[in-house]
Amino acid sequence: MALHTASAIITFYSRLEDQATQFYRDAAANDRYAAGQDTFLALAQENQNQKAMIRRVYQEVITDAFEACFSFPNLHEGTYRVDSEVPEALSYLEGLAKAITIEDTSYHFCTEASEKSKALLAGIPQAFHRVATRKAKRKLLLQSFLDAERSRGETQD
Repeated sequence: MALHTASAIITFYSRLEDQATQFYRDAAANDRYAAGQDTFLALAQENQNQKAMIRRVYQEVITDAFEACFSFPNLHEGTYRVDSEVPEALSYLEGLAKAITIEDTSYHFCTEASEKSKALLAGIPQAFHRVATRKAKRKLLLQSFLDAERSRGETQD
């Protein structure tokens, strides 16, 4: 489905953050992921904080009159779908790889939303850019965990 209005973008973004939050909470509750439990819980909380910040900025700058004529060209929900399930059989390495994919997808969505709203909205492009920057850092953190786990596995072989 195409996302045409700022309201649709914010609603989709909220769902994306909720899915990532649930993934991190489920991962934190999984005994196989004990090494990352604190990080996963912190990422889940940060997702909710980011969602609240984007919604707050949106509510500060948008009006119904403006919303009616606002359009995001070529921004499609299907491009940014994430799989947030944490099956019991998913290894810690696979979970970290999945978390990186979630962060990457969210980063790309926030970057595109920021770019496409630059000329039309005050505050929202900067808010999405801040979130995208944070997601890039989170992805690097998760990648460092994944690399460390892979190295640990290679030295144990």
